[in-house]
Amino acid sequence: MIKRFVALVVLLGFAAAGLYYWKAQPTRLPKLPPLPKSFGAAAGDLRDAAITTAVRTAFSLNRITAQLPIEAATSAGVVRLSGDVPDDPARAAAQRVAEAVPEVVRVVNDLKLGRAASGRSERTLIESLDDEKLALQVRLALSLNRKLKGAGLEVKAFHAAVTLSGRVADPEQKATAIEVARQTSGVSSVTDAIRVAGQDTARP
Repeated sequence: MIKRFVALVVLLGFAAAGLYYWKAQPTRLPKLPPLPKSFGAAAGDLRDAAITTAVRTAFSLNRITAQLPIEAATSAGVVRLSGDVPDDPARAAAQRVAEAVPEVVRVVNDLKLGRAASGRSERTLIESLDDEKLALQVRLALSLNRKLKGAGLEVKAFHAAVTLSGRVADPEQKATAIEVARQTSGVSSVTDAIRVAGQDTARP
């Protein structure tokens, strides 16, 4: 009996010592495995892809850039524009549209001038019908402006670029016609070939 009692006391002593030691240790949370080093790069790539998509969407919604073959690529928030545009106003418009997109850090404008207008000299049947429809829309818009009453204007469209010609009574009518054409939905650019009565030359 005595031996059993002594053994029980010893066993209880070990148990108490183990419990005391366990409580004395600071609580340790399990360590999470470290994130792979490529995680940050992947997140940056996803952010850049989202910015590129946003810029392209903004271009498609703008009346000037919607019809232009502009490419956009993003790296670390910096958007690079490439492609061909017909003139400086179109190049500047693309710059403004891209810079206005949230999260864009900077815009590098590598757009080139002139090639867009001359790069395609032929139209498909659908494009021809679209241009004729656009010309009709511009003519209708001009006819619905009271300031242009009596003006003899002609409208031609080619790849959504509109050319105005004919004769008007004064410079105010000319400026109004150009502005109305520019504000017509679907028009990418306007070329002025209008003559003003009393003036020998037109300013293209």
